[in-house]
Amino acid sequence: MKEVKVASLKKFSGESDVHTPAYRRRNAPAYENWRRDDLYHLAQKRGIENRADMSNEELARALSSVQNSLS
Repeated sequence: MKEVKVASLKKFSGESDVHTPAYRRRNAPAYENWRRDDLYHLAQKRGIENRADMSNEELARALSSVQNSLS
């Protein structure tokens, strides 16, 4: 008898693994390696307040927390 493969619910519904929160956390950018001006502009796009007073580490932490909350 021929074996029939059943697609997973995600594949059947058209949702890919890329859209899952676990995938986004695993593949989150390493903000610690970014330049300050890049961090600042991304923080501006994400609406992070008081970004002008933040250090690189603080900006990276704030962006990571925003990224995690989007997941």
